[in-house]
Amino acid sequence: MKKHHSVYLNWHPQQGSSLLVAVVFLLVLALLGISATQSNILQERMSSNTRNRDLAFQAAEAALREAESTLSTWRTLAVPTYDPTIDTNTAAYWTGTADWSACTPSGASCRVMGTTIAKVAAQPKYHMEKMASVSGNEYYRVTARGVGADNDTVVILQAILQYTP
Repeated sequence: MKKHHSVYLNWHPQQGSSLLVAVVFLLVLALLGISATQSNILQERMSSNTRNRDLAFQAAEAALREAESTLSTWRTLAVPTYDPTIDTNTAAYWTGTADWSACTPSGASCRVMGTTIAKVAAQPKYHMEKMASVSGNEYYRVTARGVGADNDTVVILQAILQYTP
């Protein structure tokens, strides 16, 4: 005699839990995507600001190098003498527009750099003052101002240059 095996299928009505899990999973993925995008945007801004500051720094360094290479020419001009009684070494003095606006390519104490630098908002400028001579050596204080890709990024550098006649 043959036995008959009955297959019983257990049918349960669906509760919709897989849909709920899928929606929650998609929501979590969307939040992760938004967070990653915001982080990426912040990193882009930081790298752009760093690049802008580096551009301004390189422009100011280039102005210092030009002043150093033309020191013998500067000596024949009317370079102002450094006066320690006047407080001209403050941030307001060196960053103010009035102090740098009179610079020209052939100025006597403040010059616009002769070589053009690309991608900067304004060409670098430098200012030179004759300091006290020591043991036959002449000393000059050079202050250079470099601007980055926008006018808000400014770097000011100073150097003391020695000239032996």
